[in-house]
Amino acid sequence: MNIIKTTLIVTLLALLAACGGEDNAARNSGKTFSINGAFGIKLNTVDKNLPEGYVSENMAIVFTPDIEDKRFVKYEYSTTPKSHVIYGITVKSPRELAKASCLEQRDQLIEKTLNTLGTSPQFKVSKGESKWKIREHNQRQITIECEQSVSPQNLQLVMVYQDTSLSVMAFKEWKKRQDEIMLIRF
Repeated sequence: MNIIKTTLIVTLLALLAACGGEDNAARNSGKTFSINGAFGIKLNTVDKNLPEGYVSENMAIVFTPDIEDKRFVKYEYSTTPKSHVIYGITVKSPRELAKASCLEQRDQLIEKTLNTLGTSPQFKVSKGESKWKIREHNQRQITIECEQSVSPQNLQLVMVYQDTSLSVMAFKEWKKRQDEIMLIRF
């Protein structure tokens, strides 16, 4: 289910950014952001040490954070298949959190995130019942939400750092890679 969500999000971001994704990523690579990454992983950096099978399987890369947060048990990041630029970081709690516990932890994480980032006129914050998002320069964002997990009573705390232009670049690289695979098969 999460792979489908991720694919849908990347596809929607590609549509929103239209055809200028790679150009935007290159143009914005020198821009200074407060939202840079988390847990020792930085967005818009190149990962030269990809695990075996990454390019063929389009999988997220599991990592061990510099400093662990007791709320999370799974740490992953995603890179573009050709240029290996990190465009997203996702961390997840155990899947069996009670709704009240997840929402409480989410609120604590939001407070910690805001304290870490400080204030900026470039930040736009939106909040729903279980989802919170902060965007910077309408390009980088942090989403913190309690996703439905095993049942409606069980939720999972998920935090995602993402760069829109880099996500579009990743989508284009994955699409090109898929087209190349299809040509080889026929």
